[in-house]
Amino acid sequence: MNSTLTVLMICAALGQRQKVPGIEQVLSGDKTKKTLIEQAEQPGMWIMEEFAFIQPRMITIDVPGRGRKLLWYMVYRVTNRGESSRLFVPKFRLVDDKGNAYLDTVIPKAQRAIQSREDPLQPLENSVTAIQTIEPSNEEGLDREKSIYGVAIWEDVNPRLNSFDILIEGLSNGFKELKDPATGESIKDPATGQVKAQRKTLILKFARPGDEFNQNEREIRYLGFDWIYQ
Repeated sequence: MNSTLTVLMICAALGQRQKVPGIEQVLSGDKTKKTLIEQAEQPGMWIMEEFAFIQPRMITIDVPGRGRKLLWYMVYRVTNRGESSRLFVPKFRLVDDKGNAYLDTVIPKAQRAIQSREDPLQPLENSVTAIQTIEPSNEEGLDREKSIYGVAIWEDVNPRLNSFDILIEGLSNGFKELKDPATGESIKDPATGQVKAQRKTLILKFARPGDEFNQNEREIRYLGFDWIYQ
């Protein structure tokens, strides 16, 4: 499903913040991010109006109990430009072109090293501590107190990948019930009896035309985004 979100390229240093060594991609837009069908079927549906990220980077860390590892990570910012509070429950999954999927992980030592590298003055949340209610902010520019700054971290990413997607849940409360194509009836989980559903998910697309022996974050190229249900 195509979206009318506009992708803006801006420098990540704003206000009095220390400059971040990267380019921040800002996905922003208005209510047209929801199709007419979605608005009719899900009248209470919302989508975070602003999600910003620096394309994935790499850092080598001695992980306690696991040795020295090359980790992939993505720093992001979420801002609620709506009219009411919204609960942010993030889930970041990296899927490569070989069919491998990696759920982001919490590594405190790596989190501290990444914050030191990107912006020592801006604390970063992980996918557990980032679970918060985000208050609305309609002020121009960044409202640091109402935005959530976080980092998703992946380990043991396949060095042979050529492209990958990052799927992000939690930026919308949209969902779609799974239907039986033969009967049109909702499909229920036999164990719980609950109707199975797919969540509205943001997908970021990247290419990495490098090789497995010399992994370099500068080889990663951002290709675009889309909204899907999965």
